[in-house]
Amino acid sequence: MAQDRHYPSYFTCVAEILSNSRTPLSVDALVSRIANRRPVGNGARSAVYQAINRLYQAIPVGHGRFGWLSCLLRDQRFRHPLNRYEIKKGNLLLDELEHAVFFPQFFQAHQPDARLISVELMGGPTLQAHADIEQGTWALRLGRAFVQWVDQIGGTTQDDLLIHVQDAVGGEYGIRLQPKESRQEDQIRNRNAALSRAAELIVSGDRKARKAMPAWELAAALIGQKMYSDDIPPDDMHFVLHEYSRLHFLDDIGYTTERQDKSADESAPLRRDLPPREEKSLKNPFQFLAENWDVDRLEQFFQGSGHAGISQSEWGRSEFSPLDAEGESCEAYQAYLSDLEEYSPGTPALDHMEFHLLEAELEMLVSLEQEFGFLMPEQERRKNELAERLFIDPDFLLGGDWDQDDPGDVPFWNN
Repeated sequence: MAQDRHYPSYFTCVAEILSNSRTPLSVDALVSRIANRRPVGNGARSAVYQAINRLYQAIPVGHGRFGWLSCLLRDQRFRHPLNRYEIKKGNLLLDELEHAVFFPQFFQAHQPDARLISVELMGGPTLQAHADIEQGTWALRLGRAFVQWVDQIGGTTQDDLLIHVQDAVGGEYGIRLQPKESRQEDQIRNRNAALSRAAELIVSGDRKARKAMPAWELAAALIGQKMYSDDIPPDDMHFVLHEYSRLHFLDDIGYTTERQDKSADESAPLRRDLPPREEKSLKNPFQFLAENWDVDRLEQFFQGSGHAGISQSEWGRSEFSPLDAEGESCEAYQAYLSDLEEYSPGTPALDHMEFHLLEAELEMLVSLEQEFGFLMPEQERRKNELAERLFIDPDFLLGGDWDQDDPGDVPFWNN
């Protein structure tokens, strides 16, 4: 029996065999190859399945067949909507799907990954990039060269980045920019619908005893089903699942087929036919930021006005009240008017007092969330409604700083 300790575990065997196989393998094939490394008995198949359940990168690709995520990613393509922050700072904010694309091994232990990857910018340089944390979410740090590349080719927040995985094992990727005008809307809509149907089947077939399927597991399963193997990738995952599928996102957990908000209108029609970008959801943690904020104006306002971080009780004191500052010309209100004109022309503007009353309400909700760690569903909806109406990212009310790097921040899906 002591000799058994020298044999590699089923977990180690499955991980090594799958990671070294460029093609998926059946369970029988895995058992056969494991037999070359250690004794196997009647419980070998069960042990293999148990090992697979513990390995994030062991992805089902068909009945009884499994592939390794890093290998499955080869030649798959993903769509990333550019936002103002990324254009200015050169760091791509990553959701769970994109994090798995660039750093597929991260979700095994949820530990920081220090590997460098190679990113070839079409018509530009090839960059060495690494993972970082920006504003509480994971990011891919591309730097000044990326900013200059986007500027040279005229990239805007209406455009997409198309990410091509050349070799995830070797860390080789390509990125090109697709202008809004060249989006193939009909094909993208079809890809969105196919992605949503696949996600519904995956989540409804989840056999694990849990409230919801984590977004990173769903992302890996979608990759295993080759939902990103087409030359025309769908829109970003969270947007597609919110707008096209019957799935519901359970905050801080993942996707479920069961509606969590019992007060929601059960008869509300599914908006599967919505054109992409016509109505974005705030489900994506940086979605609102991507479409509504000008970084230069934010930095000027929060650094120059002395307004950020003021408590609700201080609003009535003259030395803090923005209503006392140059009548209707305080920077916060002017920023609101500017954003309203740019992003929602024709919408009646709030007057100065109304704007600050709603701003104060938003600050109060943000402070409650900070104090208690969560908000009730109706409070969360109200917070998002105010943020969208006022063009204010709630994170900035906590005193966020664009230029501050805080590797101690926890990624949003681990909060």
